[in-house]
Amino acid sequence: MRPAFSASKPSPSGREKGRRKGAAEQLLADQVLSLRARLHAALGLGLTKSDGHGAKRWQSTDAGIQSHVLKAVAAFVGSLSNEALRLAPVKESISDILLALQGILKTNNVSVLIQAADVSLKFVSSIGNSVCQYPISEMVSSLSCQLSADQLHIAVPCASALTCILNSLVTARASTQAEIWEALEKTNAVASVISALQNYAPDVHPLNYLTEIISLLRSFLWIWPSSRYHAWSNCNLMAKLAQYCLSAETTVAVKILKLYAALALCGNGAMILLKNEELIPKICDLMGKSHPSVTRIEALKLFQVLLRSPRGCNQLMTSHYLPIVQGITNAISEIDEKSLVTEGCRTALLALRYHGNHHRCFWSDSIDEVLYKIIAGSCSSEHQTHQMLCHGTSSLATDFVTQKNSSTKFSKEELEPALRAVLMMLLSPSQYIFSEASSKFLKVVLPLGDECMNILLSSIESNVTRNLSGSFDCVKIMNNLMNLACLVIVQSNHSLNKRSVVGVLSTIIKECLHNRLYITRSNIASHLQFCFDGGSCCYLTEEWEGENVILFYGLVVLYNVLRRVSLVCIHCEKNLDGGIVCHDCREYYNEGLIRVLEHALGQNLSPGPKSYIVHILSLFGFCGFPSKFGAKMRSALCDNELVDLELLLADSEPLSVHAAILSVRCPKLLPSEKSLVHDGKTTVEGSRRSLYHVRMSDRVDSNALKKILEYAYTGFVMVDADIVRPVKTLAKYCHLKSLQEVLQREQPRWSSDCPRYDLTAAVEPAEHSFSDIILEAQSNEKMECHHGSCKLSTPHVHSHKIVLSMSCDYLRALFQSGMHESFAEAIRVPVGWGALDKLLQWFYSGELPRIPPDCRWKNMSAEEQLSHLKPYAELSSLAEFWFLEGVKAASLAAVASCLNSSTGASLEFIGFAANLGQWDLVEAAVGSVAHLYPRLRDSSQLEQLDEDVLNMLRAEYVRYSQHRGGSY
Repeated sequence: MRPAFSASKPSPSGREKGRRKGAAEQLLADQVLSLRARLHAALGLGLTKSDGHGAKRWQSTDAGIQSHVLKAVAAFVGSLSNEALRLAPVKESISDILLALQGILKTNNVSVLIQAADVSLKFVSSIGNSVCQYPISEMVSSLSCQLSADQLHIAVPCASALTCILNSLVTARASTQAEIWEALEKTNAVASVISALQNYAPDVHPLNYLTEIISLLRSFLWIWPSSRYHAWSNCNLMAKLAQYCLSAETTVAVKILKLYAALALCGNGAMILLKNEELIPKICDLMGKSHPSVTRIEALKLFQVLLRSPRGCNQLMTSHYLPIVQGITNAISEIDEKSLVTEGCRTALLALRYHGNHHRCFWSDSIDEVLYKIIAGSCSSEHQTHQMLCHGTSSLATDFVTQKNSSTKFSKEELEPALRAVLMMLLSPSQYIFSEASSKFLKVVLPLGDECMNILLSSIESNVTRNLSGSFDCVKIMNNLMNLACLVIVQSNHSLNKRSVVGVLSTIIKECLHNRLYITRSNIASHLQFCFDGGSCCYLTEEWEGENVILFYGLVVLYNVLRRVSLVCIHCEKNLDGGIVCHDCREYYNEGLIRVLEHALGQNLSPGPKSYIVHILSLFGFCGFPSKFGAKMRSALCDNELVDLELLLADSEPLSVHAAILSVRCPKLLPSEKSLVHDGKTTVEGSRRSLYHVRMSDRVDSNALKKILEYAYTGFVMVDADIVRPVKTLAKYCHLKSLQEVLQREQPRWSSDCPRYDLTAAVEPAEHSFSDIILEAQSNEKMECHHGSCKLSTPHVHSHKIVLSMSCDYLRALFQSGMHESFAEAIRVPVGWGALDKLLQWFYSGELPRIPPDCRWKNMSAEEQLSHLKPYAELSSLAEFWFLEGVKAASLAAVASCLNSSTGASLEFIGFAANLGQWDLVEAAVGSVAHLYPRLRDSSQLEQLDEDVLNMLRAEYVRYSQHRGGSY
């Protein structure tokens, strides 16, 4: 029953609608109105409503009528302006044209199809991005069905029309993109385009067919990440594309470069491109001066995508840094070509994020002179250039506190890149760059004295403490921290109040960790807004600095304040030549700074902040990168049951250790394999173990060696000030670079990875792996073993009791039981080889390997996916019997991230996990398919499941329906 009245706005009357339509038509020229009338007269011949009512459909199959309509459409759309496209009568006409074209493109008349293809291209080109306002999925289907090379006069314009439509979808809503992708999948459009490229023959097909098909494939790859797998996994296609790119035809090369950039948005696709040893030099060549600007720009854009990840940058800059740097420098030098300069600068920014020889190469190419010309070219006079550069230098220290004396003001977009450029030079691992930058910077900051630093610190302190309950000026805090970082790096002696600095920066770090102080570089540096980000996939990379740059710069300042030689203990007031505070001072800081930093290390931080935190903690004697796995291995230091090596010292009792651990973590402590085999080997009484003896040099300090062993076993060690020097010396001899760096108070190297505690190298095949136990999988498969003289043919792995016992209570008890099993050479593990391989990685790294849910996984068959999922259910079951702490939860997390990709694999996995009694995994799998319950029930796909599982599935579907407002 309808309400008696409605509060909503009344709909306009028929008279009002007519008045509006009349006003709109008055805005159209007489010629347009005439063409529109002719158009609708033609459309009336074939566009009718089914059975006289409902939605309009194209019904005519008469070739004459179809041709007549197409001519009317071409004439009408050719007369439209951008303003006319916004008028209601024109929009109504466009909707009718779409219906007509969709129907006519399905005809079998070749001459009509040729005409329809040309008109469709003219139509979508004329209406431009406004095509997204209309229901175009059926139009897309009709066009994609005509891409065969059998009729080139039809295929080429249809491909062009499709590309125009798809390019307008880049900024469209996700629902619209999903609808169009569904239409393309139904017509198998991606496969058709790939087939066309593979079958292209220059002597048979025209060049414009190749370029249009390449452009269309590029649009697919650009918008829909799932399409990229079908391109990069096709070896034949990739070979053909490389062949086209290596050809001398500029038009084709530009198209291929654009396609490669879209393909490289997939991390796996990028690696395929980087492995092509002929292709990369060619792309480098395309950046050269001998090529047109448009080609050089597209080559630079492609390198921007490839340089995004540390792995990609390392692979490019190791082998090709000379031509890449040359191409970038040449591009930046073309001052009159603004677009070329812009893309060159963007490429340089990405390349310079990571350490390598290319840094020095930029200097040798006089990058400073090139940049000077760019800055000078943007100013109207030489005087303004000089003023700008001078102000830029002095502002590094005073911009936000003494701007009243400055004649020029920098915006936040201009200041942040300038500050960061100077800061990166001061943090450069190149001594030449650091010396040049610091000497020039010192000439400016020395006259300012310590007063400027104290003013900056006061500004930061007032901003942070005053706004604890409100909003912060994050941009100001960030720039002040960057200014302060530059000053403390170059000034080794300063009078900053250490307590005040520590207090303020501790507060900043706390606020950052609670996300109350937060800002990303891209928020204040527009040049970092990477246009490719929206469509990236399969990338496992992160910015070294992390997202929150306030946290990063706060840590940089804190470390460089504390690491100076002039650091004085707060408690004992002694200079700290060794760089480590005394025990009492450590206790002073323990409740504040140290607790905050230790808490931060437990969070998921990027490598940059984590490295600086570790270096700061090392000043208080906490050296290394603590980890859960390292803490677990600490117990091995006291394990005398499984030792197989004694280090003989001149000044103390022998130290009992485990050769397997040292062989990975500190191999320099072991003698050569030949010496180890034949010298000092004895058999421990009552066991079958062999004990090796290694005599250490008389110069080795026993206490320092104990610290080195502790670090080797755990990845973390406490070092007091009185033992720093011998530990540092021994760390250098043992090639423990990470420990040596923190003890030497070296600046963390930009883009360096954090050391990861990992013992997996101990199980790699070797003549002397110190293995004392074999884990054998429950499998009938055959495996050839490359481990010494091993004769076992079933899948197995040679491992070490000491490592296994640290992570498994069951195995530790077994090895110590004294029963027959404790002396067995092999243990049968009740899981398949896939599960055992993953279990081994967990034993030796503390982490269970996970399936990356990338395009490889999503394009596997259900059978292949199931083979990867089953081992996690086996491990989850084993964890209950072997008391494997954390394995059950890790297995659940690994499975949950992959279940939504395949209904078939999920259903099979449900039955498999249920048979093993792993109900947490069953519940996760049920949740991934519950929304499909009615369809699965009706298709009889659930017959394989038992009643308990079916009840879980029904209950989960009811919850899903209630949540979504549906019905059961």
